[in-house]
Amino acid sequence: MTNRAYRAKCWLNRNYNLNKQVEADQRMLEILQDRLGNGVAKYESDGSECHDSDAARQRHEDTLLEMSQLRERYEREKRQLVEETAKTRKAISELQDPAQRAVAVDRYINGLKWENIAELEHVAIAQVYRIHRTMLEQMATVLENFGGV
Repeated sequence: MTNRAYRAKCWLNRNYNLNKQVEADQRMLEILQDRLGNGVAKYESDGSECHDSDAARQRHEDTLLEMSQLRERYEREKRQLVEETAKTRKAISELQDPAQRAVAVDRYINGLKWENIAELEHVAIAQVYRIHRTMLEQMATVLENFGGV
């Protein structure tokens, strides 16, 4: 792999970690929403004489605050991911070869594994690697024209 191709690969992969963070934050939001749903019943009363409504109220408020902060971060990260994905799509659309575009979209937009891409394209995995290698060289040229690399 040439230095140009490597830089193109790094540019195409730049959203990977951001995407993982957005997915993790989404799961955490779901957990907090479940916690809030359970917390409402406990906040009202748990039926025992030892119920501490002040502590329950404080836990509920803490969870609301945590959820609010997480939702704000999640929305910011998601906007950034959408913007960067649009840039990636635009660059990929400049590739001339449809097979290269398909491999690039499946790998760098859809996040598919090489085995899945080979199956979808009905080619051997070695052929997918060859298409990918050629695509990276072409993408380096596209990005140089875009000013991306």
